[in-house]
Amino acid sequence: MQIRGARIVVPPCAVALALLTGCGDDKDTATPTTSSAAPTSAAPSSSAAPTAPPSSSAPTTTRPPALGEVDPAQYRQQMGYYFQSPSGTFLCAILDQPIDENAQAGCQGPTTPAPADQKDCWAKNPNASSLAVGKRARTLCLNQGVFVGEPIDGGNRGGGRVLPYGASITVGPFTCSSAENGVTCTNDSTGNGFQIAREMNRTF
Repeated sequence: MQIRGARIVVPPCAVALALLTGCGDDKDTATPTTSSAAPTSAAPSSSAAPTAPPSSSAPTTTRPPALGEVDPAQYRQQMGYYFQSPSGTFLCAILDQPIDENAQAGCQGPTTPAPADQKDCWAKNPNASSLAVGKRARTLCLNQGVFVGEPIDGGNRGGGRVLPYGASITVGPFTCSSAENGVTCTNDSTGNGFQIAREMNRTF
Protein backbone atom coordinates (compact mmCIF):
# COMPACT_ATOMS: atom_id res chain seq x y z
CA MET A 1 0.00 0.00 0.00
CA GLN A 2 1.30 3.45 -0.78
CA ILE A 3 0.36 6.63 1.09
CA ARG A 4 1.49 9.72 -0.73
CA GLY A 5 3.53 12.16 1.23
CA ALA A 6 4.96 9.24 3.21
CA ARG A 7 5.63 5.84 1.69
CA ILE A 8 4.25 3.21 4.01
CA VAL A 9 4.16 -0.49 3.30
CA VAL A 10 1.24 -2.15 5.02
CA PRO A 11 1.20 -5.94 5.40
CA PRO A 12 -1.86 -7.49 3.74
CA CYS A 13 -3.14 -8.66 7.12
CA ALA A 14 -3.32 -5.06 8.33
CA VAL A 15 -5.49 -3.81 5.50
CA ALA A 16 -9.20 -4.36 5.24
CA LEU A 17 -9.93 -6.25 2.02
CA ALA A 18 -13.24 -4.56 1.35
CA LEU A 19 -13.06 -1.92 -1.39
CA LEU A 20 -15.00 1.30 -1.49
CA THR A 21 -18.07 1.41 -3.68
CA GLY A 22 -20.90 3.88 -4.15
CA CYS A 23 -22.60 5.40 -1.16
CA GLY A 24 -25.83 3.86 0.01
CA ASP A 25 -28.84 5.52 1.52
CA ASP A 26 -29.68 4.95 5.12
CA LYS A 27 -33.30 4.61 6.16
CA ASP A 28 -34.43 5.59 9.59
CA THR A 29 -37.37 3.48 10.62
CA ALA A 30 -39.47 4.77 13.48
CA THR A 31 -42.08 2.45 14.92
CA PRO A 32 -44.84 4.43 16.57
CA THR A 33 -45.83 3.24 20.00
CA THR A 34 -49.45 3.17 21.05
CA SER A 35 -50.50 3.52 24.64
CA SER A 36 -53.37 1.10 25.16
CA ALA A 37 -53.97 0.85 28.88
CA ALA A 38 -57.04 -1.26 29.62
CA PRO A 39 -59.92 0.74 31.10
CA THR A 40 -60.70 0.07 34.74
CA SER A 41 -64.19 -0.71 35.92
CA ALA A 42 -65.67 1.69 38.44
CA ALA A 43 -69.13 1.92 39.94
CA PRO A 44 -71.11 4.81 38.48
CA SER A 45 -71.31 7.86 40.72
CA SER A 46 -73.93 10.52 40.41
CA SER A 47 -71.51 13.08 41.82
CA ALA A 48 -68.70 12.33 39.38
CA ALA A 49 -67.70 15.32 37.31
CA PRO A 50 -67.83 14.83 33.54
CA THR A 51 -64.50 13.67 32.23
CA ALA A 52 -62.55 15.92 29.89
CA PRO A 53 -62.05 14.59 26.40
CA PRO A 54 -58.57 13.16 25.79
CA SER A 55 -56.02 15.60 24.49
CA SER A 56 -55.75 15.48 20.73
CA SER A 57 -52.40 17.24 20.61
CA ALA A 58 -49.77 14.74 19.57
CA PRO A 59 -46.09 15.49 20.18
CA THR A 60 -44.35 16.97 17.18
CA THR A 61 -41.85 14.80 15.36
CA THR A 62 -38.33 15.56 16.56
CA ARG A 63 -34.93 13.94 16.14
CA PRO A 64 -34.32 11.34 18.86
CA PRO A 65 -32.03 12.38 21.71
CA ALA A 66 -28.33 11.63 21.68
CA LEU A 67 -27.71 7.93 21.94
CA GLY A 68 -24.43 8.23 23.80
CA GLU A 69 -21.89 5.44 23.88
CA VAL A 70 -22.45 2.30 21.82
CA ASP A 71 -21.12 -1.13 22.72
CA PRO A 72 -17.86 -1.52 20.75
CA ALA A 73 -18.41 -5.29 20.59
CA GLN A 74 -21.25 -4.68 18.13
CA TYR A 75 -18.79 -3.08 15.71
CA ARG A 76 -16.00 -5.62 16.07
CA GLN A 77 -14.50 -7.25 12.98
CA GLN A 78 -11.23 -9.06 12.45
CA MET A 79 -8.75 -6.20 12.61
CA GLY A 80 -10.59 -3.54 14.56
CA TYR A 81 -13.89 -1.76 15.10
CA TYR A 82 -15.55 -0.62 11.89
CA PHE A 83 -18.48 1.71 11.31
CA GLN A 84 -20.00 3.99 8.71
CA SER A 85 -21.79 7.33 8.89
CA PRO A 86 -25.60 7.22 8.60
CA SER A 87 -25.37 8.67 5.08
CA GLY A 88 -22.91 5.96 4.07
CA THR A 89 -20.48 8.62 2.88
CA PHE A 90 -17.70 7.90 5.35
CA LEU A 91 -16.30 4.49 6.24
CA CYS A 92 -14.29 4.48 9.43
CA ALA A 93 -12.43 2.28 11.86
CA ILE A 94 -10.44 2.15 15.06
CA LEU A 95 -7.78 -0.41 14.18
CA ASP A 96 -6.14 -2.90 16.52
CA GLN A 97 -2.75 -2.01 15.03
CA PRO A 98 -1.90 1.43 13.61
CA ILE A 99 -0.85 1.97 10.01
CA ASP A 100 1.82 4.21 11.46
CA GLU A 101 2.17 6.22 14.65
CA ASN A 102 -0.22 8.87 13.33
CA ALA A 103 -2.90 6.64 11.83
CA GLN A 104 -4.86 4.22 13.99
CA ALA A 105 -8.38 5.68 13.93
CA GLY A 106 -9.53 7.03 10.59
CA CYS A 107 -12.25 7.65 8.03
CA GLN A 108 -12.20 7.66 4.27
CA GLY A 109 -14.68 9.08 1.78
CA PRO A 110 -15.23 12.08 -0.49
CA THR A 111 -14.51 15.38 1.25
CA THR A 112 -13.51 18.87 0.16
CA PRO A 113 -11.50 21.03 0.08
CA ALA A 114 -8.33 19.03 -0.43
CA PRO A 115 -5.25 20.22 1.47
CA ALA A 116 -2.33 21.33 -0.68
CA ASP A 117 -0.40 18.08 -0.23
CA GLN A 118 -3.36 15.94 -1.30
CA LYS A 119 -4.91 17.93 -4.16
CA ASP A 120 -3.80 15.58 -6.94
CA CYS A 121 -4.69 12.39 -5.11
CA TRP A 122 -8.10 13.49 -3.83
CA ALA A 123 -9.03 14.97 -7.23
CA LYS A 124 -8.28 11.71 -9.05
CA ASN A 125 -10.13 9.49 -6.58
CA PRO A 126 -12.42 11.12 -4.02
CA ASN A 127 -12.72 7.82 -2.15
CA ALA A 128 -8.96 7.84 -1.59
CA SER A 129 -9.27 10.87 0.66
CA SER A 130 -8.84 10.03 4.31
CA LEU A 131 -8.14 11.57 7.69
CA ALA A 132 -6.59 9.66 10.56
CA VAL A 133 -5.30 10.11 14.06
CA GLY A 134 -2.74 8.27 16.15
CA LYS A 135 -0.36 10.25 18.29
CA ARG A 136 -1.23 13.16 16.00
CA ALA A 137 -3.75 13.69 13.19
CA ARG A 138 -2.98 13.73 9.47
CA THR A 139 -4.43 13.53 5.98
CA LEU A 140 -3.87 10.45 3.84
CA CYS A 141 -4.17 9.28 0.25
CA LEU A 142 -5.25 5.64 0.25
CA ASN A 143 -5.48 3.16 -2.62
CA GLN A 144 -7.28 0.51 -0.57
CA GLY A 145 -10.12 0.29 1.93
CA VAL A 146 -7.91 0.59 4.99
CA PHE A 147 -10.72 1.85 7.22
CA VAL A 148 -13.45 -0.13 5.45
CA GLY A 149 -15.05 -3.03 7.27
CA GLU A 150 -16.43 -6.19 5.76
CA PRO A 151 -19.96 -6.25 4.33
CA ILE A 152 -22.71 -6.96 6.83
CA ASP A 153 -26.33 -8.08 6.67
CA GLY A 154 -25.70 -10.13 3.54
CA GLY A 155 -24.79 -7.09 1.46
CA ASN A 156 -21.76 -6.65 -0.76
CA ARG A 157 -20.83 -3.13 0.29
CA GLY A 158 -18.18 -2.80 2.96
CA GLY A 159 -18.32 -0.39 5.82
CA GLY A 160 -19.54 -2.10 8.96
CA ARG A 161 -22.52 -1.10 11.08
CA VAL A 162 -23.97 2.40 11.04
CA LEU A 163 -22.94 4.66 13.92
CA PRO A 164 -26.13 6.72 14.39
CA TYR A 165 -26.14 10.49 14.70
CA GLY A 166 -25.51 11.41 18.31
CA ALA A 167 -23.67 8.19 19.08
CA SER A 168 -20.00 7.61 19.83
CA ILE A 169 -17.70 4.63 20.09
CA THR A 170 -14.63 4.45 22.34
CA VAL A 171 -11.86 1.89 22.02
CA GLY A 172 -8.70 2.39 24.05
CA PRO A 173 -7.71 6.07 23.88
CA PHE A 174 -9.76 6.74 20.74
CA THR A 175 -13.31 8.07 20.57
CA CYS A 176 -15.23 8.59 17.33
CA SER A 177 -18.56 10.44 17.26
CA SER A 178 -21.20 10.67 14.56
CA ALA A 179 -23.13 13.90 13.97
CA GLU A 180 -24.98 15.62 11.16
CA ASN A 181 -21.95 17.85 10.60
CA GLY A 182 -19.62 14.89 10.10
CA VAL A 183 -17.55 12.31 11.95
CA THR A 184 -15.03 13.34 14.59
CA CYS A 185 -12.33 11.05 15.98
CA THR A 186 -10.06 12.03 18.85
CA ASN A 187 -7.12 10.56 20.70
CA ASP A 188 -8.39 11.26 24.21
CA SER A 189 -4.91 10.99 25.71
CA THR A 190 -3.36 13.67 23.47
CA GLY A 191 -6.37 15.77 22.42
CA ASN A 192 -5.45 15.42 18.75
CA GLY A 193 -8.01 14.38 16.18
CA PHE A 194 -9.93 15.19 13.03
CA GLN A 195 -13.37 16.05 11.71
CA ILE A 196 -14.54 14.97 8.27
CA ALA A 197 -17.66 15.90 6.29
CA ARG A 198 -18.59 16.23 2.62
CA GLU A 199 -17.69 19.91 2.39
CA MET A 200 -15.17 20.31 5.19
CA ASN A 201 -12.32 18.53 6.88
CA ARG A 202 -9.83 19.50 9.53
CA THR A 203 -7.18 18.07 11.79
CA PHE A 204 -6.41 19.37 15.26
